[in-house]
Amino acid sequence: MIKIQEKLNENNIALKIVFENSSHPEFVIKKQNHITEDLSNNVAYLYVEKEYFSYFEVQNLLRKLPKSINRDYVLDVASLEEKFNKEEALRLAVLSTDFGSAKLFKKTFKSEKTEEKELSLLVQNYDDKYLKELLIVAEAITTTRNLQITPENFLNSENLASFVASDLSGIENLKVKVLTKKEIEQLNMGLLLSVNKGSTHEPRVVVIEYNGNPESQEKTVYVGKGITFDTGGVNTKGYHMEGMKFDMSGSAIVAYALKAIAQLKLAKNVSAIMCITDNRINGDASLPENVYQSMSGKWVEVADTDAEGRLVLADGLYYAAEILKATTIVDVATLTGAILSSLGHVYTGVFSQSDAKVKSFLKAASQVKEKVWRMPMHEDYDKGNKSSKVADLLNWSSTVRQDSSQAAMFLKEFVKDVDYIHCDIAGTADFKGEPQGVLVATLVEFAKNL
Repeated sequence: MIKIQEKLNENNIALKIVFENSSHPEFVIKKQNHITEDLSNNVAYLYVEKEYFSYFEVQNLLRKLPKSINRDYVLDVASLEEKFNKEEALRLAVLSTDFGSAKLFKKTFKSEKTEEKELSLLVQNYDDKYLKELLIVAEAITTTRNLQITPENFLNSENLASFVASDLSGIENLKVKVLTKKEIEQLNMGLLLSVNKGSTHEPRVVVIEYNGNPESQEKTVYVGKGITFDTGGVNTKGYHMEGMKFDMSGSAIVAYALKAIAQLKLAKNVSAIMCITDNRINGDASLPENVYQSMSGKWVEVADTDAEGRLVLADGLYYAAEILKATTIVDVATLTGAILSSLGHVYTGVFSQSDAKVKSFLKAASQVKEKVWRMPMHEDYDKGNKSSKVADLLNWSSTVRQDSSQAAMFLKEFVKDVDYIHCDIAGTADFKGEPQGVLVATLVEFAKNL
């Protein structure tokens, strides 16, 4: 966690951000990202050229800063107010520098003895409540990212469920229940179980409930896809499986958004469901054209075992609607490769037929500076889902070329009549192997705004 200081001591060197054309000493070297030091006055200046003034460019700069400095500095948050308002400046400083200084999973034969320099934050005259909120969200993002990057042989379905249950225990008004394979079978979660058939590890469903407003009947439920590694199953991905450990990202995101919500003591009722297994091949693995019954009772033909995400989510979504009595459901999943063709690695795709709820979600994302984009979700994209000759639904079809929208419509089949938002993070969960912890902040903000 990034260190916060309310004042400088005599040994500190203050690091100030200076923007092109702003007031600063003449000796400052005017080169992007260059640090000019005035050690006689215990101050240094980090120069930013005008083409890098945007929130996201400064965010990238600050994320890289902790591992690029050659001495200890205390970043003066107020210096960011030259271009950003007070809340934006504090959010930028806390979340970006914490992101860059996070110690994530890594195994080495010998301990790395390189001495890392420390970047702290000078935070003066800021709202303590808002600072506390940012620190809680930052910690949630870091834990999410650490789970994302951890390999499957250290974090299989059983490990992930156990870790979350232990880590979230003892938090006020937060209840965690881990469903075993036997309990999953008793609930008839046949789609999740079908994906798990090829695994050597049992599936898990982790149900996390936060009851911050017992007087209210409103309940928002976040559902996360938790495929700890995705080989594609019998419809194998082939040689290229890089990054498939990130297929559990959605489950970690919803769990740690929930932890942050509970720590913030929001007067809301919010729950999370993690649907966890891997998708691999053995002699009992699910085959294309097999048919399985979902928890909802609907039968699904598996056209593609590599479209497993929508299968595990389907049972989780129905659990949210039927058992938890959700009034709003949001899922988060690394679901389709098609979303990369539409939005690349820049925006998360958001799908919903509830204009009011998705408007609130988009507002929340905007408030916390996360890039999301609403995508079409219409019955025209549902034709392939209804084209099975042997079951109620087909889990994949080439009939509709936009599979992201097709997948969203498939999932909608399992939420009953509950307001529903689907988030496809296949392009944003990680970037070149670097876990991003996307949507944790948005989900927290969305809960606040409900």
